[in-house]
Amino acid sequence: MTIDDTAVQLIKQSAGAIKAQAQQINQLVYEHLDKHHPTAYALLQRAGLPPLANIVAGYAANIDNLEPFLKHAPKIAQVHHQIDLQEEQFEMVASALFAAFHQALDREALSDAAMRAWRSAYDHLANILIELQRQLRTPAL
Repeated sequence: MTIDDTAVQLIKQSAGAIKAQAQQINQLVYEHLDKHHPTAYALLQRAGLPPLANIVAGYAANIDNLEPFLKHAPKIAQVHHQIDLQEEQFEMVASALFAAFHQALDREALSDAAMRAWRSAYDHLANILIELQRQLRTPAL
């Protein structure tokens, strides 16, 4: 799965706005998860409620060269493995994250086209992390 050039540009343009509102976005994400997906919230609480908006903004800032960011992906996948985050819970986190984006950012910072680009980017990142988690669950031969 790749992210097209237009999506890359939209994501990079909105990364600063997300970083600037990261604290509010994190709060909104966890409020949403607590209310709508308490199981996912409880798992992430065990991980210390990671700063998701900061992680996503870091991913976005490097979207056109993911190599530096992906060096941290195995560590993130290890935490997901330790707390037993399931594949279906990535969608719950996505729902909370995008709801928080809508609440915390104005439409100028995050247009409909940018939201579609972010959805593509989130799915890309989730697929990477899910695959790394699968590798952790598979015993070495």
